[in-house]
Amino acid sequence: MLKLDSISKSFGGNTVLENISLEIESGERFTLLGRSGCGKTTLLRIIAGFENPDSGSIFIDGQDVGSLPVEQRPIGMIFQNYALFPNMSVYDNIAVGPRIRKQPESQIANKIEELLEITHIRSLRDVYPRQISGGEAQRVALARAVINRPKILLLDEPLSALDLSLRQNLREELVDMQRTLGITFLFVTHDQEEAMGLATRMGIMDNGCLQQVGTPTELYEKPGTNFVTEFLGEVNRIAGKVEQINDNEVTVPLGFSGKIQFVSEVPKLENQDIVCYVRPEKIFFDTGQPQTELVNNLQGTLRNIHFFGSHSRYQLELSDGQMLTLSTQHRKTYRHKYSIGDSVRVLFAMSDVFLPIKKANKI
Repeated sequence: MLKLDSISKSFGGNTVLENISLEIESGERFTLLGRSGCGKTTLLRIIAGFENPDSGSIFIDGQDVGSLPVEQRPIGMIFQNYALFPNMSVYDNIAVGPRIRKQPESQIANKIEELLEITHIRSLRDVYPRQISGGEAQRVALARAVINRPKILLLDEPLSALDLSLRQNLREELVDMQRTLGITFLFVTHDQEEAMGLATRMGIMDNGCLQQVGTPTELYEKPGTNFVTEFLGEVNRIAGKVEQINDNEVTVPLGFSGKIQFVSEVPKLENQDIVCYVRPEKIFFDTGQPQTELVNNLQGTLRNIHFFGSHSRYQLELSDGQMLTLSTQHRKTYRHKYSIGDSVRVLFAMSDVFLPIKKANKI
């Protein structure tokens, strides 16, 4: 549905986008995720036609739209502030697009009634933007953006102005609405949880470059670069020198705490200083039970314990001073089993240790 071919953009000698190529399939919910200033909103504005790229091409459903003005591109867009017209009712706000296209009022009314039902705002038909909540305004903006059935809907930080609980509810509603409408959605956000909760696929951006594209699971479990690894979710960063390699099995000693072993396809690691990674939720306290798979077993001293209701986070100091964080879910009534200063052993599978194949990647 959307194809970007080598899009680049600079402002005053400052490169904002560098050689971005990307394909998004029809019906996908695709999320562009990155820190503020990484170029994701500029890319969205180029797709919409508000900015022109310095080089590269944009295709929507096979059509080169690079020379088309904003109003002729088959897209809809929802802005951060929703941009509703304060002097118009909800109904009239939604009707703006088809009225500009001079569609018959009877046809417009039928479309609006359908969208009011889909977006759960039928009761707001005749009220004004100042009389509705942020979540309701978001639904109105969605209905207005899709009434002309665009081929792709662009959403720029659509939930950023809402509080946490409302964001979570509306995220689920957006997914349901997108499935009902069947329109391709392209979201831009800096919120990792929002990105992963909305996306069927996502792309990670940094400094104007697209670092990696994949499903949320693929990017979280198999990040391809150091940046994606450390940016997406919480992760333990463990440094050491490779002692030996046997059939791609890497051994990294960590002083009196023990050693880490894992399998890696990265070449020429022997005697090299490396940084490997393991997610906090993959680490468990050693309860003395027999293990059914090959595991790493490390000893250290508990330095911090943080309780978060549904889970707790523990920080363990290894003998070489490195810190290891583990996260445990509370499946039963929480009781303090460990105390700060305790010497403990923790376990994690060899398969849960990973080493990104590339240090940098430009797609």
